[in-house]
Amino acid sequence: MTDTVLILAWLIFAHLVADFVLQNDWIAINKATGGRTGWLALGLHGFHVGLCLVPVVLAFGLPGIVYLVLVVVTHMIVDSWKVQATRQAEAAGREQARARIARTGATAESGLGSAWTPWPGLLFLADQALHLTFALVGWLVILQGVALLPQFVDFVNRVLGSWDRATVHAVVLTGVAVLSLFIVNTRGAYYFILALVSPRELPPDERAGAAAVGAGVEPAIAPAIDPPAADTPAAVASSSAASVATPAPAFPAVVPAVRETPGGAVPAPSVAVPSGAPAKIGATIGALERLLIVAFILVGAEAAVGFVIAAKTLARFKQLDDRGFAEYYLLGTLASVSVAVFTALVAQAALQTIP
Repeated sequence: MTDTVLILAWLIFAHLVADFVLQNDWIAINKATGGRTGWLALGLHGFHVGLCLVPVVLAFGLPGIVYLVLVVVTHMIVDSWKVQATRQAEAAGREQARARIARTGATAESGLGSAWTPWPGLLFLADQALHLTFALVGWLVILQGVALLPQFVDFVNRVLGSWDRATVHAVVLTGVAVLSLFIVNTRGAYYFILALVSPRELPPDERAGAAAVGAGVEPAIAPAIDPPAADTPAAVASSSAASVATPAPAFPAVVPAVRETPGGAVPAPSVAVPSGAPAKIGATIGALERLLIVAFILVGAEAAVGFVIAAKTLARFKQLDDRGFAEYYLLGTLASVSVAVFTALVAQAALQTIP
């Protein structure tokens, strides 16, 4: 039982390293742009996924190669789907915002922006779930029951020498679980919360035009400008910039109506949300909060989790009078705590298999 859990834990760890350690911002932005650059970025990410699975090939031989190809190909397909689905969700959110503003005339409905939608965050979770499903089902169909190569077994035996195998398995499984928890609750949770709580707002001219339609006023017609093609770097940069926002709850800072990002000027909701140094402080606080929650659950001190959340909420108590900040803070905090609790329980279940 411990061997099976160890293998599965290692496969999950390999996925986390490929997705959140080796994948840099250039790959993340360009892998769905299409063209030569897009294929290069997507191929590089696929190479990283395969690189993390090389030990599977060394351990299982030909079945390991089949497994590696399956995981790499499905990983690249799922990544492409997720980016396209996220763009469609954001476009649908903007369209719903236009219709709602035209119907009600209200241009400020939420601290997260009139075009906010939970779908980018949910699609991030779906993306991760599909990656892990293909990895684990592929193991179940291709590798489960396949004997390790004798050469690999001999090599491991020579390395371990006279060390007790049960002790080695316990140490390795514990190490893999701890490292996986660290990656998920720092890098993985950061990107999930970023996708979920990013304020999304219509550009000022579109908000004004929709509000004018709702008020029965003929809006001014701006010169027609063709948007960049959907598969060009300019379009992707614009789409990525439209989603840029603070990664996690932090101290508030007033955000101007237009915010400069690497992709250009992006409309931002006129509410107090973190930016700059406060955003980095907030991201660090969120990571430490999740790591503390994980540690408390693993040592059986679940009651202490409430004190962590209470202390954080107490520090923000006065700011919660601002509805915009309250929505932002509560959504980010609930997502953060959920990631920490879920991953801690999964790791705890894996560690309990150690004799």
